[in-house]
Amino acid sequence: MSQAKVDARKQNKKNRKKIMAKEKRVRTLERLVLYLVAIAFIGGLGWSIYRHFNPEPPYDITAYYNLITPDAYGILSPTLPE
Repeated sequence: MSQAKVDARKQNKKNRKKIMAKEKRVRTLERLVLYLVAIAFIGGLGWSIYRHFNPEPPYDITAYYNLITPDAYGILSPTLPE
């Protein structure tokens, strides 16, 4: 073995705990991101299915229309339907 390889192995052995701790942090972070993406995807899929089967009811504009209808003279007078 060359001296460079020997020195690299010594450095690796010397810093093994730090290297392994960093690798563990990176793996944990990768898992966390993967779980968050999976939860967001499943949640979005569930929400779209829910909205597909339970659409929003259309707005009732009759009350608003009755409030802005003009009377015989063309004056807007608010009236409520009975």
